Amino acid sequence: MKKYILLVIATTLLLSSYAQKQTVVSYFKKDTITVNKDDYDYKRIIEETDTPSIYRLFEFYPDNKAKTSASISKFDPYIVYEGLCLSYNKQGVLVSKINFKNGKLSGECIYYYDNGKLQNLFVYDELANNPDKQQRKWVTGIDSLGNQFIKDGNGTYKGTDKEGLTEEGNYLDGYKNGIWKGTSDKGSYEEIYENGIFKSGRSTLKNGKQIKYREIDQKPEFKKGIAEFYQYLNWNYKLPQEAEENGVRGRLYITFVVEKDGSLTNYEFKNNLGYGTQEEAERVLNSCPKWIPGMQHGIPVRVKYTININLPTR
Repeated sequence: MKKYILLVIATTLLLSSYAQKQTVVSYFKKDTITVNKDDYDYKRIIEETDTPSIYRLFEFYPDNKAKTSASISKFDPYIVYEGLCLSYNKQGVLVSKINFKNGKLSGECIYYYDNGKLQNLFVYDELANNPDKQQRKWVTGIDSLGNQFIKDGNGTYKGTDKEGLTEEGNYLDGYKNGIWKGTSDKGSYEEIYENGIFKSGRSTLKNGKQIKYREIDQKPEFKKGIAEFYQYLNWNYKLPQEAEENGVRGRLYITFVVEKDGSLTNYEFKNNLGYGTQEEAERVLNSCPKWIPGMQHGIPVRVKYTININLPTR
């Protein structure tokens, strides 16, 4: 009898220890959280581990086939990946095996075609003079027909991305080298690289205008700086009366697109505080003066941008 009682107590304590671990389950439709558990694209489960500040993330398609398996160090309001992350297509085929450090690509990252055959192998390293940025070394590149155009870091690339940009140039020891040329619906450009280091670039727009640039990618920015933009939000965001009456506090996390003309569109809220707080954020952003748009190769492009708004008190 005593053995039985001790066994019950031990089992209860064990179950209690498991119950204390946090588990978060979310459902997504087009990468946006949905409450409809009968119509979703994938399900995400986040579980605590025995390692402090490290969680396990699992994602599943509606038929319970694995979509993603990874470790993360943060999940609210944004996910920060750590270590190995595995991704699968709907047929259960591994399509990527990539590594992260503090949410940034790090080390060896391998990508596969939907049939499981090798597509690309990259190695990401921190820049010696700027640890916040990574330098990508392209080791292996194979096209969909099985032709290897990058071998041991050497070869010639020519391709078109999702935005319709076509570019071509040479790789030497894994890095861009020499003259690279590109074309898009906006015009063309020519750039010079030395061992992966961008030296200079010049774009020629469809109207014949030429633009010289010293940076490949320029982030969009508020004309008077980000501090002035947050000051604009502080001055113009008014907490809805309904939110005040219900004691709503906290932050709204928002992603939007800075268009090529500097206007703001496509608002996505990473959390929902309700009571008109989102609608007020949209009103303020819609009234915002235009930004300086982001640039790629000297040409304006659409860029996603993320901010947070601290809800004011009356």
